[in-house]
Amino acid sequence: MAVIIFGKGIDLSLGMILTITNVIIAYLSSNGMPVLLAALIALVVSLLVGSVNGVLVAYMGLPPLVITLATSSILAGVALYILPTPGGSVPRWFSNIPLLLIGPIPFSLILLIGIPLLVWYPIRRSWLGTAIMAVGEDDSSAFTSGINVRAVRASTYVLGAAFTSFGGMLMTMTSASGDPKIGVDFTMNAIAAAVIGGTLLSGGRGTIAGAVAGAVTLRLIGNLLFSLGLNGYWQYVVIGTILIAALGVPYLIGRARANSRPELRRAA
Repeated sequence: MAVIIFGKGIDLSLGMILTITNVIIAYLSSNGMPVLLAALIALVVSLLVGSVNGVLVAYMGLPPLVITLATSSILAGVALYILPTPGGSVPRWFSNIPLLLIGPIPFSLILLIGIPLLVWYPIRRSWLGTAIMAVGEDDSSAFTSGINVRAVRASTYVLGAAFTSFGGMLMTMTSASGDPKIGVDFTMNAIAAAVIGGTLLSGGRGTIAGAVAGAVTLRLIGNLLFSLGLNGYWQYVVIGTILIAALGVPYLIGRARANSRPELRRAA
C-alpha cells in the first residue's frame, strides 16, 4: 500500500489481491499443479489486476476509491467461486519454509522484512522511484519536468499488487491452505502500517522501511492488547483511531497555520 500512497493513490483491493493469491495457490496445488507454478500464476493474476486498476485510475481518471472497491468486490466473488469454504493445501516443504531458522532469526521474518526492502531499494534509487515521489508530492510540477505522470501512477498499482501477492504467498506458506476471507482485514492494516511508518496519505513522503516498521508496530499493538486481556475487536478501534488521526492532525495543523498568517502579517 505504501508504494501506491507514495504516488498519491489508494487501493482498496489489496486485501482481495492477497486473498486471490492465497486461494489460487491452495486450489491449484491441491489439484496436482506444482506449487511454484501455482504461485507464478497467482502472481501474474495479481499483476493483471494491478494493471487494470492502474489504467482505470491513471489513464481514464476514474476515482481510485470507487474503482479499487469495485475490483475488490469482483475478486471477492472470484475467490469464493474458486474456494467457497476454507480448504486446499500446499506441499509440506512449502509450508515449512517460514519455520526455517537462520541462526536465531525465523526465515519468515527475513522474507517479510528483507524482500520488500531489497526490491524497493533499487527502485527508489532509480528514475522510477524518484518519479513516484515527485508525482506524489506535486503531479503538476512532475508533469512540467517531463515525467509521464499517468504511467508512473499506474506503475504504483502494479508494484503494490506485486508486493501484496508476495504477502499472499507468505500467508499461504503459514496457513498451508486457502481461505476466501483471509485478506478481509489486510487493506486497513496496510494503510495503518504505512501511516504509522511515516507515510503521508497526501503522497510524496515515506519509506518502505517505515511501512515495514509500521506493520511490525501494528503487530506488537495487537499482541499488547491480547496480553492485556482485551478482545480482538479493540485492534480495529486502534486502527480506526490511527487513520482518523492521520487525516485529522495534518488538517488541523494546516488550519492553525492558515489562521496564524493574518496575525503574523498584522504584527509585521
